[in-house]
Amino acid sequence: MRLSSSGLDEKSWLSASLAWLNTLPVFAVQGNVSRLELRIRCAGKKLRWRKRGKLSRMPSMDPKKTPFDALPTASKTKIEQAFNLEREAHRLRGDSKIDQAFQAFDQAAKLFQEVNEPLKAAVCFSSAATCWNIHTGWQPLRNAATRNESAALQALKAQDYAYSETLFSEAALLYEKEGDFTKYSYCYRRAKDVRLTRLWKIFTQMQGQGSPAVGLRSVSWKERVSIGTSWVLGSMNRLIWGYGEMPFRTFGIACVVITVGAFCYYVSGLILTGGFVQKIDLFESFYMSMTTYTTLGYGDYLPMGWVRGVAALEALSGILLTPLFLIALTRRYLRTR
Repeated sequence: MRLSSSGLDEKSWLSASLAWLNTLPVFAVQGNVSRLELRIRCAGKKLRWRKRGKLSRMPSMDPKKTPFDALPTASKTKIEQAFNLEREAHRLRGDSKIDQAFQAFDQAAKLFQEVNEPLKAAVCFSSAATCWNIHTGWQPLRNAATRNESAALQALKAQDYAYSETLFSEAALLYEKEGDFTKYSYCYRRAKDVRLTRLWKIFTQMQGQGSPAVGLRSVSWKERVSIGTSWVLGSMNRLIWGYGEMPFRTFGIACVVITVGAFCYYVSGLILTGGFVQKIDLFESFYMSMTTYTTLGYGDYLPMGWVRGVAALEALSGILLTPLFLIALTRRYLRTR
């Protein structure tokens, strides 16, 4: 069976490919992929090449990555130590030596950090966290949560946004079980922020903009509209009340709305009171703004002209923002009980 016009049959092409792979250093691709992993990837891609009838998609090195042979001797040593520690950690975890496996994964992740391999560091931190998932108790939960958080930060540095979002969410759940609600809130908000970043990257890459990142894909125009809508709503969710975790941000926005409304009432001179349209002083302006925001409407001050639009928007803001503030404040209060 022919794969292309080059004259190579399938068996000869696969043999040549594996021979070429054997000539590569262990860390040739992305600085952290073993020769066995390359063979597996090659075998998987061969089927797609066979269907497409071309041989042009050969596995290649990332041009932004420094080849392993070109790295300084100290960096090579650290990378080799990190891989050895990772293999040893997997063996220890298989032997149910959880404490030792955790330490080995943790040390390997820190070495990968030092040689600027964030994605591999994220995997090792995550593996360290899983060492404690089979246990219960305060300290195991703390260890798992902190390592998931570290793994999420490294995955974010590597621009693997989907993986980072998952790790932040897992860390948030573990912190919540542990009772550390400050860290839970932080990781929960970071997970949502990473999701917004991922949506924005997908949206901008479809327009030929933005930087490349792990796991991004091209989508249809219908998905593009959906992604853009989700990003806008998520950004509003973040801005108004911090995904429900920051009630005093909502309170601050409410104060700004009341102040802007009072300023408009003060400078307009279009307020009906006492049977006359006149300019009111600053104190009366704040009084009118607060009664408008809370939709009390005593009737002693009535906006006229263009100020009616300001009053309508202020009243709508009060209707929307006040429940959000109360919900977020109640969540934080009940969580700390």
